[in-house]
This record gives sequence, structure tokens and C-alpha cells, in this order.
Amino acid sequence: MTEQSNSSTRGYIELSGPDSRKFLQGQVTCDMTTLSQDQVIYGAQCTPKGRIIFLFKASCDEQDNIILETHSSIVETAIASLKKYAVFFKTEIKQIDGHSEALEITDLQRLRNGSADVTADTTDMFIPQMLNLDAQGYISFKKGCYTGQEIVARAHYRGAVKRRMHHLQLTASTLPTPGAEILNPAGKTIGNIVSAAVAEEQTIEVLAVLADKSSDSTEITVAGQSYHVSHLPLPYDIPSGP
Repeated sequence: MTEQSNSSTRGYIELSGPDSRKFLQGQVTCDMTTLSQDQVIYGAQCTPKGRIIFLFKASCDEQDNIILETHSSIVETAIASLKKYAVFFKTEIKQIDGHSEALEITDLQRLRNGSADVTADTTDMFIPQMLNLDAQGYISFKKGCYTGQEIVARAHYRGAVKRRMHHLQLTASTLPTPGAEILNPAGKTIGNIVSAAVAEEQTIEVLAVLADKSSDSTEITVAGQSYHVSHLPLPYDIPSGP
């Protein structure tokens, strides 16, 4: 089965106005001062409790407007969340049409890169380290305060992350729903599905957050369906401490 381009799963948010960069600097996990026309950056906006609202890739145009690419299902939630904090800043936040890229990244390619999507089904579920964002350059631990920063920093410096995202292969043809609970053979919840994509006929690949003590599970159940699990490598190392 050929994996098709899934550009329709992407949504775009534009922030324009003189305070846009300053506003985002106090809201997101990445250092917005490093963003330029030649340098894209990746980040997340979190709740005050450190849970991810949405993930994004940020770029800027010649007018220094900031473009956030995210999952299309979360655009409205993301805009509403940003606007809630933007009332004291000179910035306009709106959805815009997609930006064409020379090479579209498919859902399967994104998954194999170890890069999760946060969707309308999984918003407010995970802290950044659960999705390995600390291994992928999404978090600056030197930039100062932002919403949710205290929780993210505590997890980093105290090594309190007990769940991490893993790349799994399952023999199946139907994709599990993002956010679905993962059970072990005893029926105990050990994690959640993050992203899923068809790899080939009767084979799917998923990114799944698993409890550390269950990270080597070879049999799981999702939504009443049992799966045999093969563990696949991620293209980066998961940090073991600060």
C-alpha cells in the first residue's frame, strides 16, 4: 500500500503585529528569539498544568509575520487558547490557507521521524517530555518563564518522567484512535495511542506513550482489539535525566 501525502492534516495560524514574538515568548516552550526567515523552530503551547494544547512548527515571512503549522483538527482550539492570553499584546491571530512545500511530509514519515501530532482528541493529555519533545529541540530550558514552564522544568530537573513515547508496529489494518487507552494482557492501562499510520497492507505503525515499566510490552489491547507488538527504533535518544 502506498502512503499518500497528508497535507490536508496540516493547519496554519498567522500572528501579525509588533508584539507577536514577545507574546509567544511568554506562551510557548521554544525560544522565539531564535526564529528567523532562514530558521524554523518547533514548540508547544501548554496549559498552566504543563499539558500540551498544541504542537507547531514556526516560520516567519518577509513582513516578520509568524506562521504556526499544526494539526488541522486543533487549529480552532489553538487560536482560542492563544487569544485568551493575547489581550494585552499588539498581535492579530487568525487561521490562514496552507503553505505549499516542495516536499510534503506524510503522516507515516512524520511518525517515523518520532514526531507526534497533538490533535483534538489528544489535546491536554500529555506533558512535553511524554512526547519526547526534550529530545527533539522543542523545549528551551534557558529562555525563562512561559505558561506551564514550572511543570516542564520540574519534570526535567527532577527526572520525574515515568511515561515516554515509543514507536511500535502492529499487525492490523484499522488505525486506532489517537488518545485511546492501551491495556496490558491483565487489563491494566499502561499508556495511550498518540499517532497512527498505515505502513503497508495489514501493518500499521503507531507512536504510543507507555509507562516505563511496561515499555517492553509485546502484547497490548486497544479498544477491545488485541495486538502483537514489535518495537521499532526512534531516530533519537530518549533522555534519561537532566
